[in-house]
Amino acid sequence: MAGFWETYAKLSAPPMYDLSEADPEQIKGMGRTMLDSATILGLGGEIEAGVRAPFSDKTFQEIDSEINKEQAAYKENYPAEYTAFSGLGMLPTIAVGAPAAVTRIVGGKVLPNVAFGTGVGGLSGFVGGTGEGESADQRLQTGKEEIAPMAVGTGVITAAMMGAMKAAPPVIRFFGNMANKVMGR
Repeated sequence: MAGFWETYAKLSAPPMYDLSEADPEQIKGMGRTMLDSATILGLGGEIEAGVRAPFSDKTFQEIDSEINKEQAAYKENYPAEYTAFSGLGMLPTIAVGAPAAVTRIVGGKVLPNVAFGTGVGGLSGFVGGTGEGESADQRLQTGKEEIAPMAVGTGVITAAMMGAMKAAPPVIRFFGNMANKVMGR
């Protein structure tokens, strides 16, 4: 079995990200998953269908249905990639808007923010899940299935973010004081 440094050297040597042999459906699925996640509500397929429909002989519904089928296959065939690219897709949106929006609406206390984040996560899970099915029944079922994981995940992330926001000023002061002592100020 290769050691850490051998594995690190192998993975760090060019070409690190050789996608020449990757399945085109996998790459398309990665991009779609990131767009879905970036919208937070899982509306990337609808956005893509809306952009493609005017330039196609297919209707919006046909394109959306095709995208949903391809994404379902991608999710089934590449579950680890689906999860990873879902996280990567939502990071920019969450990092930019979430801390300021939540603390502005709820205030600076941890527990109300975690409760608010959990509720919003459940709601966004339901709304995002409804974008994944074909029929109204499938959309509702998928929406219901997404409530709990999104609520729990958002609650945990909110708690971590609030903890980091509360810890940042003392940590910054600590390092500032250390720097002042080292510099002899």
